[in-house]
Amino acid sequence: MARHKGGKVGAAGKALASKGTSKSTKSKAGKTLKNHQDKKH
Repeated sequence: MARHKGGKVGAAGKALASKGTSKSTKSKAGKTLKNHQDKKH
């Protein structure tokens, strides 16, 4: 899978990948990535 570095999707990916991310942030990040996948992939 291509790596997204910039913008919202990159930030969301980083948030999900890091262990110290809070649950609410993770759920937001998950939604962001899901929306992105639905639209772009």
